[in-house]
Amino acid sequence: MVCGWASNSICPGAAAVRLRAFSVHPTSSGENGYASIDALVALMILSLAVILSMTALQQARQAANAALEVREAGILLSRLLESGPRSMEPASGQAQGFAWALNTTPTGSERPIEVCRRQALVTSAASGRSYAAATQETCPPAAAAG
Repeated sequence: MVCGWASNSICPGAAAVRLRAFSVHPTSSGENGYASIDALVALMILSLAVILSMTALQQARQAANAALEVREAGILLSRLLESGPRSMEPASGQAQGFAWALNTTPTGSERPIEVCRRQALVTSAASGRSYAAATQETCPPAAAAG
């Protein structure tokens, strides 16, 4: 008679071995400590994963806010350069969470038409970052006459 896990025959002592192998209750007090340590290790792994996920989420949120700020600053800069006040006097103000300044200065080049450098500077009220853009265009009539 062959006794083993795959055999269908009843072997003396086989039932006791099978019950001990698949028992949900540990048979000795040393195994209780292993179950507790396993649970603690699993809990630590899960808590570490949650902490790392929260950190990654916060960094992604900061990157998204920075990208949004850059986009809004670029839009405001282009609007200021395209349709801001056209004079030689410096202009400044606040809009959309930014403080802005617009300066127009002559380049001093000898051309039939006076060319001015027009520079816009915006500073974010939230982060304190500054963004700038500049262009060259014909000077306003008051500067060309002077």
